[in-house]
Amino acid sequence: MATNTERVDQIVHVRSDRLRALIARLFAARGVPGADAETMAEVLVEADLRGVESHGSTRVAGYCSMIRRGLLNPKPDVRVVRDTPTLAMLEGDGASGIIVARRAMQMAMDRAAAVGIGCVTARNVTHTGLVGFYPMMAARAGLIGIAMNNGPAILPPFGGTTPTLSTNPFAAAFPAGDREPIVLDMATSIVAGGKLRLALKKGKPIPPDWALDRHGVPTTDPDEAIFHGFLQWAGGYKGFGLATVVEVLGGVLSGGLFGSDVPPMKSFGQEPLITSAFYLALDPAQFMPLDEFCRRIDRLVEMVKKSELARGVDEVFIAGEIEFRRRADRLRDGIPLSQVVFEELETLAEESAVTFDLV
Repeated sequence: MATNTERVDQIVHVRSDRLRALIARLFAARGVPGADAETMAEVLVEADLRGVESHGSTRVAGYCSMIRRGLLNPKPDVRVVRDTPTLAMLEGDGASGIIVARRAMQMAMDRAAAVGIGCVTARNVTHTGLVGFYPMMAARAGLIGIAMNNGPAILPPFGGTTPTLSTNPFAAAFPAGDREPIVLDMATSIVAGGKLRLALKKGKPIPPDWALDRHGVPTTDPDEAIFHGFLQWAGGYKGFGLATVVEVLGGVLSGGLFGSDVPPMKSFGQEPLITSAFYLALDPAQFMPLDEFCRRIDRLVEMVKKSELARGVDEVFIAGEIEFRRRADRLRDGIPLSQVVFEELETLAEESAVTFDLV
């Protein structure tokens, strides 16, 4: 029988459209309305296309487990609790964070298109998937987009040992002209927690600068890091400072849970995952004609690309560029799934009598 490591090293390439259709069927079979199931599948597959596998199809089994355990409401009553020409507040009712995040960003975009700026908060939702997806919605519409959310209290403040904040991702996207949009999508910890979970699933070690063990010593064991230790902040106190900003805008301002009031979570899909979020869309055409703004973005990218290279470096990349290239490659060649994730999806399909046709 193949070991977990051997199964991880086996890669199956699958077409993105088939993967998206399968995931949508899996969610629909678990009570998620058709349009919502398709949205969840779209965001997860987009993560796989961009090479952010920690937020892609590897999450499907966890989401399905959350639905089964009553930790993710497949048919929520998402309510608008405040609505003005420039801002809105959403109550998520335990919904998929993906569904609410897309709705929130669209509401922010509609306001930005009408009056120049839109800001929407969302509270009491589950995992929002690829946070960069939502600002990219705005960039494709010629708007500037920003998204961020808090989450389980799993990281201590800089210099502390009591879990108080989450990895608190932050993402921003800016439309360009002849080039792809600039897209920054980052955790405020050195990596997203999902990267530890993916390494654990694959039976792989993590780099020693990602996390500390229970004694505050760097560890390469993802199990130790997840269940007993801590991730490290990106840039030390600077990452912690940025995470605090995300906590205020995503948690405090939304009226949702924040800080150590958010339940900690060690096992994805087995325990409550509660997040709150902040979405902003800004119309650059309120400052100058959109084509002029986009030309200026293109010029900025060209300046970055023309930088003299450090020794051993072949090319300088702007934020998001590597992911756009990887997306083009995977649309052409297929998405590489580890055998572990492939078999998870196959098992879920068998359990729900869903057609499994990835290959």
